[in-house]
Amino acid sequence: MRDPSGHAAPAGGHQDSAEAERSLERMNRFQEPEARALIADLALPPGSRGLDVGCGVGLYALWLAEAVGSGGRVLGIEPTAERVENARALVGGRLDPGRLELRRGDATALDMPAGSFDWVWCGDVLHHILDTETALSEFRRVVRPGGRIIVKESQVLSAMFLPGHPELERRIQLAEIERTRDEGGGRSFLERRQTTLPSLRAAGLEDPSVRTYLIERRAPLGSADREYIQQTVFDRNWGERLRGLLEREDSARRDRLCDPGSPGNILRTPDYHCLYPITVFSARAPR
Repeated sequence: MRDPSGHAAPAGGHQDSAEAERSLERMNRFQEPEARALIADLALPPGSRGLDVGCGVGLYALWLAEAVGSGGRVLGIEPTAERVENARALVGGRLDPGRLELRRGDATALDMPAGSFDWVWCGDVLHHILDTETALSEFRRVVRPGGRIIVKESQVLSAMFLPGHPELERRIQLAEIERTRDEGGGRSFLERRQTTLPSLRAAGLEDPSVRTYLIERRAPLGSADREYIQQTVFDRNWGERLRGLLEREDSARRDRLCDPGSPGNILRTPDYHCLYPITVFSARAPR
């Protein structure tokens, strides 16, 4: 359903799927300190029941289950059996099965009774769902009256991974916007992320709120930070995917700054720093 930068995983068989899973895990581990902080800020009621729609590799589902305590329960769903098994392999057994369950599920046709959950979490997934209206209607149906629907989206605001090179990075970002138009049904993923708040209102949800967290990392980078930036951002998202969308000069500059074997790789500089936003939208089902 998604990959770690908020871009759809490419169609291309098991190898592409496996790399998408690895990239998603890298993103989650890069985000972990701030992820745990924002989950704590949600103040989910102890013992509450939650649904994680598009749980990916299962790390956020695990952290959410830990947040609601031993009396709570989190159900994480993914659309394919392969993804569910991958998530179980990573986080299965970390908690009692009664606290964290992972299984197949479709965001636009949830097979749960109305009012089954106290809250629904959807992280870096909603912008992939072309039928946003149906998905949010399903979220509203399965949450109890007054329950919360929480949508987390990475990079609603643009990140900064190339400090000192704003023009090049902006052109790379514009290429990423262009690349996602077809997958987004004619609307880029960035546009879809930025229209989350009106989508919640259109679904009849109440008291919408928005809060943005800023990840800041600087040299020397920890292993999780370096792996995410190098392997997911530079190699995967900014590599061959964008090659045909960048001018030759920009592509050459990207190579000098981003390729792992380049002497000018920007991650080797002693003053490297990056900024990366995570935005959390929240609203309530009518009572």
